[in-house]
Amino acid sequence: MKKITIAIASLAIMAVSAQAGKNVVPAQVKPIPVPVYAPLGLYLGGALTYSHSKCQCDPSLQCSTNGTNTVSCAQVHGGTTYGIDLKAGYMFNQYIGIEGKYIYTPWGDKNKTLKHYGLYLKPTYPINDHLDIYALLGYGKTECETLKGSQKSFAWGAGAEYTINKKISGKKDGLGVFVEYLRPLKKTGNKNITVDMVNAGISYNF
Repeated sequence: MKKITIAIASLAIMAVSAQAGKNVVPAQVKPIPVPVYAPLGLYLGGALTYSHSKCQCDPSLQCSTNGTNTVSCAQVHGGTTYGIDLKAGYMFNQYIGIEGKYIYTPWGDKNKTLKHYGLYLKPTYPINDHLDIYALLGYGKTECETLKGSQKSFAWGAGAEYTINKKISGKKDGLGVFVEYLRPLKKTGNKNITVDMVNAGISYNF
């Protein structure tokens, strides 16, 4: 009799356990969202440019001024010019892009005209749906009458851009305004050469 009672109790426990298992709802695991950075597209821009160039030679050298007299190259040669900045770029996403520049400054100090061609990586940080700040890191060629030739060097800059239309999913659309500082040329050696620029203008995002 005792064995029968134990067997019945065991069957009852098993039945209750099986019924309880049917009522258990498995935990739902939510998928972790993976950010997708869609390409944002092409943009074009133009700006007015202020440029200041400075060239100082090695003080131990001598430079001819008029073919007969000589002066120390410790003398600083430079000038201030004004011109235009044309740019075209492509944003791979809202954080990184690439930009090409052509700058020409024909106005200002006589015989100080400057041309610059450069290709830049453009890291960008969005402040809000209208305003971005960015850096420019690249390499370029600068031609300047002050240098009496051309120089190639690392170039860098930083700026901010405000788009009139609100961005949609990080994508800019339409007209924007920007201001930036650019150092297209910095060389040391027999000649210490520095070129600094400030550009302010408009851009259009497609």
